Amino acid sequence: MKSWMSVFALTIAAALCLNSVCALSTVSRDRTRIESSQLLPHRNGWNFVGHADKADITTLVLALKQRNTEELTRHFWRVSDPRSSQYGKFLSLEEVTEIVQPHPQHIKDVLKWLQHYNINTCQLVHTRDFLKCRVSVGVAEQLLETKFGYFQHTVEKDHVIIRATQEYTVPKEIARKLDFIGGLHRLPNVGNKLKIKQQMPVPEDLASFRYGVHPDTLRKRYNVTDNVATNSNNTQATAQFLKQYYSPADLKEFMNHFGKGFPHLTEIAHEVGPNSGKTGLEANLDVQYIMSLGANVSTTFWSTGGLHEGQEPFLEWMLALSNTSVIPPIFSVSYGDHERTLSAEYMERINLEFQKIGIRGVSVLFASGDDGAGCHRFEDESYTFEPDFPASSPFVTTVGGTMFTGLFTDANEKGNDISGGGFSNVFSMPKYQEETVTGYLNSSVKLPDSKYFNSSNRAYPDVSAMSDDFWIIINRLLMNVAGTSAATPTVAGLIAMANDARLNAGKPVLGFLNPFIYQNPDIFFDVTLGDPSQACWLDDLDGYYVSEGWDPVTGFGTPDYHRLVEAAMKYS
Repeated sequence: MKSWMSVFALTIAAALCLNSVCALSTVSRDRTRIESSQLLPHRNGWNFVGHADKADITTLVLALKQRNTEELTRHFWRVSDPRSSQYGKFLSLEEVTEIVQPHPQHIKDVLKWLQHYNINTCQLVHTRDFLKCRVSVGVAEQLLETKFGYFQHTVEKDHVIIRATQEYTVPKEIARKLDFIGGLHRLPNVGNKLKIKQQMPVPEDLASFRYGVHPDTLRKRYNVTDNVATNSNNTQATAQFLKQYYSPADLKEFMNHFGKGFPHLTEIAHEVGPNSGKTGLEANLDVQYIMSLGANVSTTFWSTGGLHEGQEPFLEWMLALSNTSVIPPIFSVSYGDHERTLSAEYMERINLEFQKIGIRGVSVLFASGDDGAGCHRFEDESYTFEPDFPASSPFVTTVGGTMFTGLFTDANEKGNDISGGGFSNVFSMPKYQEETVTGYLNSSVKLPDSKYFNSSNRAYPDVSAMSDDFWIIINRLLMNVAGTSAATPTVAGLIAMANDARLNAGKPVLGFLNPFIYQNPDIFFDVTLGDPSQACWLDDLDGYYVSEGWDPVTGFGTPDYHRLVEAAMKYS
C-alpha cells in the first residue's frame, strides 16, 4: 500500500509559486459563496461552547475543481458494466490523475490567493485536486470572512472541534476554481449507532448457541459453508472514523470461539492510521465479521481519527485514497449523514471521488442506516422522509438489514424495520436501476404518500443481510448487537470471496458492484416478509413495505454465495 503524501506534501514555494509566478496581486473584494446552501454547524449531540482562540490551529481542505469529469464518468461506467467490452479494465492512480487533475493555472491562482494571507505551507494530494492547509483561526477568519468557535460533544466530552459559526465567502475568481472548503461547517456523526441488546461473560462452551447470529449462522445461511479464500493477492478492508479502534485480543478470542468450523486468520494484516485507544463496538464488529465471511482474506483496518484541528474524518479518508497508489479492492463502511445537512456541491464532489475509487476497481459498501425511511419535521409541523448520504449515492453499494422471523436461526428472514432505505432528494435515478425500481413503484405493493419521497431519484438499499442479534466480543465480554452496520461487513466478506474466485481464474476483481447486481438479481434470496420500515412513528406514519423482488427495505435481498460466485465467473 504505497502512499504519495511524502512526495506531495508540498510547500507553496517549492510547488508552484516560484519566482514571479506567485507575485502578489490585488485580491478582489467581490466575494461569493461556493456552497449554495451553507448549514451552520448543528447536530444533535454537539454544543457550541465558545469562540475559538485566534492562535488555535485549524485544518482547511480546499476541493479544487477537477478537469474532464464527464470523461471520468464515462470511463467509470465502461469499466463497471459487465456488458461493456472495457469491463474490469481498471485504471491506476496515475491514470486517474491524468484525467482529473485541475488546470495548473487554477492551482497557481488558488495558491496566490492563499499566499496573500501568508499561508505558505499546504499539502497537495497526488491527484492534485485537494489542497490541505493548516492555518491559525485568526488567518482563516480573514481568508474566509467568517468566525470560528468550539463545539463539544454532549456525551464524548473529549470530542471538541473547531468549526465556522457563520457562512464563509471567497473572491469570485477563486470560487470558480473550488467545489467547496472542508473543515468549516460539517460536524462529525459521533456516537455508537449499534443497538446493544445484551452482554455477558464469554462462556467456555459456545457450541450449543442456537440463539443469535454468529459466523457459522451466516456461513450456513448464505451457503458459504466451508469455503474460504485461497488467493494471496486478495484483500479487503474496513474504514473506521472518530476513534473507532478494534482490539486484536478480542479478534483473536472471537475467532478462537466462533471460527472453529472454518479455516481463518486471527490477525489484521495491515493497519492504516491510528488504532490505540478505547475499543469501539463498530470497529470490533466490522473486523470480526468481515474476516469470518471473507475468511482467509488479508484484511486492512483503515482508521481515520479526524477530531483534531477541525478535520472532517470522512473527507480525510477521501483524501487518503487519492494519495495512495495501491488500496484494497473492497471497503466496508458504516458512516453517514442526512442529505439535508450537506450541501449539494459537497455531495456531488464526493460522488466524483467515489468514481475515482471505482474506476480503480474498488467496491465500496455503505450501511443504509438504522432509521428506516427516516423522518424530518419542519418548523410548520409538516414532515417528510429523511434519506442519508452516502447511502443515497448512485456510486456506492448500499446494504440494508434483515432479521430472523423467529427466535432461532433456522427461521426465515424478514426485513428489519430499522433498515435504512428510500429515495434520494438530490440524485437522479441511475440507469442501472431504472427498470427494477420502476417495476416496484408500478407493482401492487402499498406505497407511502408521494409527498414524502421523490420516486424519480436514486433508490436504496441495493442488497441486504442479517442485521440483528449479532454476537461480538468486546473487552472480553460477549455482546449482542443490532444494526445495518452488521450487515455491511457480512456482504463485503462475501464479495471478497467472489473476488477470490475471479483472481484465481486470472480475472480482475468486481469493482463497482451495482451494474453487476442489477443485471443478476437471481443471486439473492428474495426477502418478502416483514413489517414496513420505520418512519415518523410519532405521527403513525409507516415507511416502505417489503415486496417480491427489489424493495427499499431489503434491496434485492440477501446473497447466495454459490450463485454469487457463479454469476461473477460469467464475465471476463
